[in-house]
Amino acid sequence: MSKFLQQQLPAMASSSQLCKAPDNPHFFKEIPKKFVGEYGLKAFENNPTRLKVADGEEWEVGVTKSDGRVWFDYGWQKFVEFYNVGLEYFLVFKYELRSSCFHVVIFDPTATEIKYPLKKKLKMGTNFDDLHLISHPHPQVGKASFGAMELMNNKRKLRLMTRTSERAGAMAKATTFQSMTPNPSFMCKIYPSHIQSGAYLNVPRRFAERHIEEPTEMTLQDLDGRTWGVTYYSYLTPKMKRRVELRSGWRKFFVDNDLKVADFCVFEMISKNSTTIAFKVDIFRAS
Repeated sequence: MSKFLQQQLPAMASSSQLCKAPDNPHFFKEIPKKFVGEYGLKAFENNPTRLKVADGEEWEVGVTKSDGRVWFDYGWQKFVEFYNVGLEYFLVFKYELRSSCFHVVIFDPTATEIKYPLKKKLKMGTNFDDLHLISHPHPQVGKASFGAMELMNNKRKLRLMTRTSERAGAMAKATTFQSMTPNPSFMCKIYPSHIQSGAYLNVPRRFAERHIEEPTEMTLQDLDGRTWGVTYYSYLTPKMKRRVELRSGWRKFFVDNDLKVADFCVFEMISKNSTTIAFKVDIFRAS
């Protein structure tokens, strides 16, 4: 099970966000109260806690808790400086209960995932050519050109990196938008199962338990004000956990909005009464 929180460094950092005190120098980052309030302090029981970055490196940072507030302190400055995190960067944290650590993805102000620097220094005696085989020229050997083969590999890698960057940008924009929505909301990533024949969409269990009782109608609305009626199916799993799925009407919604795999949707509840729930759906394209 994982839980997400997202942080963006504002254009003007206040003392509660990035702080250096002259009499007792320190540097810290407060965890959003919304995340702490929703998930409690359980995610911050380990001190120090571990930050596992997308490059595979792990960092230990201290955790301080006081009056219901939680923040990273010692070790956080070193982490920020190493990855050159600046103003208007934003970070997505995913807490893993099993490993008791935060997985961190770092995006620059253009919503592009950064290029992660090497944390470990090269060992003495390392042959630098061994680390950069793709960059040096190759002679023609036999019938095939190794240089041409590597050029093809580079093109494939470039296309893969471009797709990865676009998808990461969609997720970052969606998480940023969701963090600013004033109403209850949930986010989903579109997978093939969501847009195939007989497709349906699962509503996150925590959201369903808190906000969806037994309405008779559900409406999805896009940014242009168009609406789609959908029906939902609610049932208990073998483990007696409630599931809510959007079924009839969902297919027409994703077809009309041309949803693709890896797009992200933020469903914001805009009205609710005893018989109807309405969601405004914001779509963030992966490409």
